[in-house]
Amino acid sequence: MMTVSPSSRQDMMTDQQPRLRIRGLKKSFGDRTILNGIDLDIPAGKSTVIIGGSGNGKSLLLRCILGLIEPDEGIIEIDGENILETSRSRRETLLKRIGMLFQNAALFDSMSVLDNILFGLRAKGKNRKNRAEQEQEALHLLSQVGLGAHVAPLNPAELSGGMQKRVGLARALAGQPDILFFDEPTTGLDPIMSAVIDGLISDCVTWLGSTALTITHDMTSATRIGDHAAMLYGGKIIWQGPASTLMDSGNPIVDQFTHGRREGPIPTSSMTAGSPAGH
Repeated sequence: MMTVSPSSRQDMMTDQQPRLRIRGLKKSFGDRTILNGIDLDIPAGKSTVIIGGSGNGKSLLLRCILGLIEPDEGIIEIDGENILETSRSRRETLLKRIGMLFQNAALFDSMSVLDNILFGLRAKGKNRKNRAEQEQEALHLLSQVGLGAHVAPLNPAELSGGMQKRVGLARALAGQPDILFFDEPTTGLDPIMSAVIDGLISDCVTWLGSTALTITHDMTSATRIGDHAAMLYGGKIIWQGPASTLMDSGNPIVDQFTHGRREGPIPTSSMTAGSPAGH
């Protein structure tokens, strides 16, 4: 059996192609540029967190990757394939590999919990099974996020915020995506439920081997779930490093943001400015 030395193994990991590769990504609305040349690598099988103030384009970045908004310039690659240059059918196939947990869970109010998850399964092309098989898979997804079958017939309005997030995560897991996006997953949750959601996100990366990309304002969450971290400011990624160093990055912009200091290189006005595409 061939053996690999620790140094060689590290070289292999370093040379591994990123799951997502973004280069020179730009997007403007009128005379306001939100993304101004984003360069970012998302390594496979790891959890990456992006931090940054409101209006700096974190959600816009996710929407560009998901194909919901067309960027003005740039490259977005999944496993080396530029999704902006592929055919529509190929692009749809690649994007089906992504599961998404939206900021407010984005469940359909008119559907039961079960039907919300079934919608996710069908959207991922999992409609070849009969109804009974689909329902069993949906119930299994609920169990994976710590919810019992008794929740299935309820409407989203009957659930707490934390339960809605869990259902949203179950729907995001439909079809076993190998890439997961989380948009402010702990917003509006108390510290205990935030820890529960963070634990579920970490479990997804560990158990499923998924690649995770999370945008968040929650520094506790960022350091808890992240392997890698990056800060988006002024339309660019201005810092990247291990998530464990977020609170001691040595970068004055990152340090002001992570420690919530009023004084520093980030003008207070820039922290409250909105954008046409959200934060």
